[in-house]
Amino acid sequence: MKKILALALSFLVVFGAVACSSKKTTTENKATDNASMEEYYKSYSGLYDKNISSLKGYNMYTDVNTVNEAYRDKEYPGNEKHLADIKAAYKDSKEKIQVFIDGLKNDTKTSDKELKKMNEEMIAEGEKLIKDIDAKLAKLDTITETDLTKGKDEFFKLVDESVKSVKSDANTFNDMLKNMDKKLGIDRAKTNK
Repeated sequence: MKKILALALSFLVVFGAVACSSKKTTTENKATDNASMEEYYKSYSGLYDKNISSLKGYNMYTDVNTVNEAYRDKEYPGNEKHLADIKAAYKDSKEKIQVFIDGLKNDTKTSDKELKKMNEEMIAEGEKLIKDIDAKLAKLDTITETDLTKGKDEFFKLVDESVKSVKSDANTFNDMLKNMDKKLGIDRAKTNK
């Protein structure tokens, strides 16, 4: 009986030590994951604020309706200037998205597997979006001098049809940004007020 009791106590001590050791490891892993998440949060937020948040100003070029709305209370600068502005917006967007993607590749590190996967998917989608922008710029380059003489509404429609003829991954990229914000607890509606 004493042997059984001694054996039971030995098992209890061994299992207790293993359980405490396991709990300590789990606590250390959570602390590491939280530190990794915080580091990623800071890097991602900085890249987003510096590059992506400023692209919202280009929403006026989304479609014919947004362009018309943008010029409702302002003087239209003419087709040539409008086209140059659109091309400049696409080039600026491309550059800023590239800087954002490069930052995600080189400056953001995390040990969180889900976060790492989301980061890699966002990089891949961002690279596709950059190719889409190049294709849209190429389409805009096909607009001729004759096209520039069209009426404003007809020209808006031509430009819209030109860029929409290129399949775009912009919505997927934007959805990924929203999902990453949600994962990191970022509420852009609150931060943009």
